[in-house]
Amino acid sequence: MVTRSGVLMMDRPELPTVKAWCNWSGAHVHDFVRFESPGSIEQVSQAVQGCRRDGLTLRCAGSAHSFNPFWTDDVILSLDNMQGLLSVDPPNNTAKIQAGTKIHKLGPLLWSAGLSLPQQGDIDRQGLAGALSTGTHGTGITLPSMPNSIIGLTLVTAQGDTLVISETENSELLDYAKISMGMLGVIVDVTLKLKPAFYLHENNWQGDWSECVACRENLVASNKHFEFFWAPNTDIFSFKTLNRTDHVAQRMSSSEYIAPAYEVFPSDRPAKFNEMEYAVPYEQGWRCFCELRELFLRKFPRLPWPIEYRTMAADELPLSTAYQREVVTLSVHQGAERSYHEVFDAAETIFRKYGGRPHWGKVHSLKKNELSSMYPQYAAFCRVREHLDPQGVFINAFLAELFV
Repeated sequence: MVTRSGVLMMDRPELPTVKAWCNWSGAHVHDFVRFESPGSIEQVSQAVQGCRRDGLTLRCAGSAHSFNPFWTDDVILSLDNMQGLLSVDPPNNTAKIQAGTKIHKLGPLLWSAGLSLPQQGDIDRQGLAGALSTGTHGTGITLPSMPNSIIGLTLVTAQGDTLVISETENSELLDYAKISMGMLGVIVDVTLKLKPAFYLHENNWQGDWSECVACRENLVASNKHFEFFWAPNTDIFSFKTLNRTDHVAQRMSSSEYIAPAYEVFPSDRPAKFNEMEYAVPYEQGWRCFCELRELFLRKFPRLPWPIEYRTMAADELPLSTAYQREVVTLSVHQGAERSYHEVFDAAETIFRKYGGRPHWGKVHSLKKNELSSMYPQYAAFCRVREHLDPQGVFINAFLAELFV
């Protein structure tokens, strides 16, 4: 048995030329014909051309932290050998980064150059391209998702060609490529608009229902980043705020400290889980949470996994869950060792009632006809995808039900 990209691959005795591969949570297992780890754009191109020649599908693995079956039984490609900074421009707050770079490794690299990501999710184990391509986000009503920081990227297309997309070159494709789930080509590098390096002040505390009702709106408005977790088995709310500060790193208590942004944004998530997340219009977010809470207290009162409540600014990316609307994002979880279907099915009914859009990297049951009604630019994205990949080199069965 061998481990690559933090995922397990096992020899299959009944299929001696085939391996088996699973994602981070273990929910999805794929046989594969080839597993490739190119170290250059030329080698990525050769891998894509080989798939075209052999009539195979190619999908990138990243850190496999998505909870949907994005991968393929044909060729799985890892960019673990393509990590690090390619160039940095501190005066303009930009950096060109290899797409396989893990986010937890990127933070210190940028910090040493005097830069920080403007926003991160609360997990930093993902590969950069995978996190961006699925619309990963943090929390903050004035802050859009991470892919909004992209000002340029390089794709290896389905023909094996290199395509540069930026604000000045092939710019009509840029917004489509920012959230594209690997369907437009293999992203080999990205150029990001960053911020001068900054510290964050984190504060954590617990409260009850009455405190959340009384303080939630003010906490959203008065903090750069605010979120809470609510667990059905305790009915306790865990609140967290993050704010930029000019003070240096220090620890005030076990629940309050200041550190470089890249150290504060992520949370430690050692236990494996599966997750569903929907983004609902901000004005519906609290009502949606309240209905979820009532449901969970009634049907799943012993569930130890929390509902997470975050906010996100509106943007103009065609496949963004925050396309043209501020949103509240609500996540539900279940331990990886247990079936999630009963919990997630019940939650999804409520998410859909409130006009939610599903996070692309997390469990949902929607298909093309439902998704197309949620996104005004959905058909336009599908046309771009078909133009760049008419043979479906980067489309597996799961994605075909959504975009073909």
